[in-house]
Amino acid sequence: MSKKKSGTSALAAIASAALLTLSACGGGDSDKPAAESTVKALTADEWVSNVSEYKDAVNWDTAEVLTLDLGAAMEPDTLELTAGSPYEIQISNSGTTELGVSAPELFRASAVRKTESGAEIKLYQFLDVYADAGKTVSLFLVPVVPGTYPLTGVSEGAPVDGLTGTFKVTGSVPTDPEPVIENVSSLNLPAGAADLITAAMPTWDADATAVTITMDDNGDVGFYKPDDTILKVGVPATITFANEGSILHVYECEDFLMTTAMWKVTGSEGYDTGLQVRPADVEAGVSTSVYVIPTVAGVYELTDSAPGMEQITITITVTE
Repeated sequence: MSKKKSGTSALAAIASAALLTLSACGGGDSDKPAAESTVKALTADEWVSNVSEYKDAVNWDTAEVLTLDLGAAMEPDTLELTAGSPYEIQISNSGTTELGVSAPELFRASAVRKTESGAEIKLYQFLDVYADAGKTVSLFLVPVVPGTYPLTGVSEGAPVDGLTGTFKVTGSVPTDPEPVIENVSSLNLPAGAADLITAAMPTWDADATAVTITMDDNGDVGFYKPDDTILKVGVPATITFANEGSILHVYECEDFLMTTAMWKVTGSEGYDTGLQVRPADVEAGVSTSVYVIPTVAGVYELTDSAPGMEQITITITVTE
């Protein structure tokens, strides 16, 4: 036969139950544990693919500006970032020759918006970011996956003795938006793209088809010249987009760019290497050059997505 609780113990039990009920139902959202992402460290063939969602989710006017100087040493040798926050990293070259930073592990674990290297450069999967001697380029990114990532100084793709550092990303993986992690194979790069570029680099200037696509306007109507650009499968091409107009133009030819092996994209103050070129803005008076090797024959449209310039259509023809 069970014993009856005394009045004191019964009241204590009621009070405890009430407190449990209040803690379960009251306190508002602030008492609820924050949602946590299931994303952990990435493998060597994974990347954060929903870059545009992070680009749109943050306020770039509030981006923290960090500086990194390349010269006799990397200064500072450690940069601390917080996952989910926007940054502008100003990379200065105080040396006498071109120098860059290589941080592919960080770039795969971040949403890299662009660089400004005397021209806007957008890529899928940045590898190296270079600044010409005496110049400064800006890298805009949102780190997504916390971790410690190596930072290597490079010149013409080779590591430079004494130029090493670290990116430390702290905090938690953001959940709004939730990162989309994909295999790098999702970029559908041309087979053997890296080997094509490596073989072509030593004699690129001598062998490449060099073309200039002029972007122009009369203030209201825009136009590109020439109407058609002829390239050849397997032959390196240096395509310069030169905005000789008075307003912004945006080259759009993703169907073509997806079929090319990419070496680099240049501005007037530096250049970047990566896996695939993305369409980008070209401000009035600015030129940018794309170094690629076409791999698929066809006729590809080149358009302009700047406001009011949507009527522009020319072609890039790739022959066998």
